[in-house]
Amino acid sequence: MIGAILTTLFFALSAVTGQRVAIQLGSIWGNAVRLFIAAVVLGLIVLIAWPDSVGGAPFLWFLLSGVVGFGVGDVALFLAYERIGSRLTILLNLCLAPLFAMGLEWAWLGNGISWSIAVCAAITLVGVTMALRPSTNSSQKMTRRGNFGFGVICAIVAGLGQGTGAVISRRAEEAAIEVGMTINGISAAFQRVVAGFIFAAVVVVLIRLFSKRKRWKQWGNPLDRELAPWLLGAALFGPVIGVSCFQWALSNLQGGIVLAVVATTPIVMIPLAAWNEHDHPSRLAIVGAFVAVGGVVLLNVWA
Repeated sequence: MIGAILTTLFFALSAVTGQRVAIQLGSIWGNAVRLFIAAVVLGLIVLIAWPDSVGGAPFLWFLLSGVVGFGVGDVALFLAYERIGSRLTILLNLCLAPLFAMGLEWAWLGNGISWSIAVCAAITLVGVTMALRPSTNSSQKMTRRGNFGFGVICAIVAGLGQGTGAVISRRAEEAAIEVGMTINGISAAFQRVVAGFIFAAVVVVLIRLFSKRKRWKQWGNPLDRELAPWLLGAALFGPVIGVSCFQWALSNLQGGIVLAVVATTPIVMIPLAAWNEHDHPSRLAIVGAFVAVGGVVLLNVWA
């Protein structure tokens, strides 16, 4: 249980630090730098501990999963951080990702959807709708910028990317079993993060080449000493430490219990976002967050 609780905490810290990076570096540039750092750290770990876990058909599936999840998903995630803050971004991302994943499994793999899953999905969507009411706190203007509606769309796309990437990742694990390879969570995370970084780097290059100079000239300096702790936190808390704790939790508890605990991350985000971003949600938004998280928890318990 400790592993699941730590996973929840580190995922929440990853979101808080990621939001600060998105504001100070710019969402597109900040995400690319953060993924580069995570890829280097994970790469060194895998090179030393599991050098034979990368390659073959599973690698191609993990790359595809990474492009969708860490690539498209995290670009959208950081765009959302910048516009709607970490609390609402994580709520939309983590609560909608399981619904997108189950929808894809139904369409692609033919998995059925029971009445209990449908009820949980409905509860989650009701809660998300309630939580979408933005805060009226004017001090948030210093910690957010951009269009709120576009940020909501980006958070939904991030959930779609994460859910789809998770399904493809399961296919990668099946491919590994077929060829007799043993791939743990850290090695899988490395392969996915590498693909995500490549996608993010391509987006950076395209923006530098085709957008107005004013747009990317405002990107911050990743070597700024004041930003360094936030950047390292965004890079390490999620893909490295968070994933490691997640795998530790899965090795000691049933998957449904672990996912149910991790699904409470949006609740943990409420005080953290209030401290870091001056994000004080309305009572309706708080109730909606609990309802949405409750739907996801039930989904993982009943599924």
